[in-house]
Amino acid sequence: MTLDAERIAEAIAQLRRRIPFDVSRRGPVPLAGYFAETALDHVELPNLTCGAVAEYLRREGVSADDLGDPNDVLAGFIVAAGRVGWAFVSAADPLPRRRFTAAHELGHFVLHRETMGRFRADTDATLREADDDETDRMEREANRFAAELLMPEEICRARAAELREKHRCCPRGVLVYRLASELLVSREALRYRLRALEVGDE
Repeated sequence: MTLDAERIAEAIAQLRRRIPFDVSRRGPVPLAGYFAETALDHVELPNLTCGAVAEYLRREGVSADDLGDPNDVLAGFIVAAGRVGWAFVSAADPLPRRRFTAAHELGHFVLHRETMGRFRADTDATLREADDDETDRMEREANRFAAELLMPEEICRARAAELREKHRCCPRGVLVYRLASELLVSREALRYRLRALEVGDE
């Protein structure tokens, strides 16, 4: 395990110590509880732009004059004000995408609050894996944090074992279909996660 992977695993372990999850319990990871535990408000806006975020923050009494071009369309946005903050996602996105983006922004808040500056704007391009510079490293870490938080290894392995016990096999495609519905994540994200964990039969 690399240093970054260890740091991410420890950050998630700390969250789970505060809000534990039961592997046998069905349903999505309690993302709202993790937001509450980190003093981070999760906000969905219908048209996520820098301007919409600035307008929301002004209504909350927070200075928002330096957030970038008001017309910039965003996939996610995180604002930190000391130990509290706001994570914005687009209400127009499908639920699995909104949950992943929210977890990604939570990852920035937990992992990068001291180094990211006052805010971080994520576009569709920045949410994808990129080069090896510092900005892209932070995006990769936030993506990994989101994947590990929303698709816990323990749950992936437990559901695979159940499928194997019942049917004597565990086709990855079937596991993806079932588990994506349970965890409220995209099938694409779950397929990638299961492949990385080497869970399920090809």
